[in-house]
Amino acid sequence: MKKTVCILFLFSLCLFTLSADGGGGMFFGRQQSGYPFFEDLVVTNNSLGLTYYGGYGYGISSGNTITGGFGLAVTDPLNEAGISGGFGGLMNGVRLIKRPVTLQIINCAGLGGVSLGMNQSEGFFGFFDELTLELGIPLVSWFMPVFYVGYQVFGRIGTRENLFELYSYTPVMGIRIGWGDFL
Repeated sequence: MKKTVCILFLFSLCLFTLSADGGGGMFFGRQQSGYPFFEDLVVTNNSLGLTYYGGYGYGISSGNTITGGFGLAVTDPLNEAGISGGFGGLMNGVRLIKRPVTLQIINCAGLGGVSLGMNQSEGFFGFFDELTLELGIPLVSWFMPVFYVGYQVFGRIGTRENLFELYSYTPVMGIRIGWGDFL
């Protein structure tokens, strides 16, 4: 009897998600040396021209707080720097506008590893952080493309003398494709 009540209680918790917002999907982004729509704006960066792609998922509370997670792979499409790696971590943010378009500020922070060099023999354990402003256009209640711009840093977690060493700091632009509850 106790087991049945416990199982029914756990399944009843799923009913609370009927009014929840949020979603998940995939994304693709690219490092930039600046923002094309602000050509006169000088932005400190060392853009390596890397691309990154991955997946994400998040929920949005009634107070418009966004909480979720992400995983991504970093690649060097031109193989100039010989970089490849991956990061995973937490997404946090706030939804500013829900309709008719969605406007959000998202921060993704995590840990991972990066391999360097053409022979991929060197690498490091590192950190990742990206702050973005996102504009989503819900096409239907369950599907929304999102365009974003932001600033990304990742680097090495090292020794006591130099705990955090920046490897890349650069503007980014990208697109997310999301499925979920958006209207």
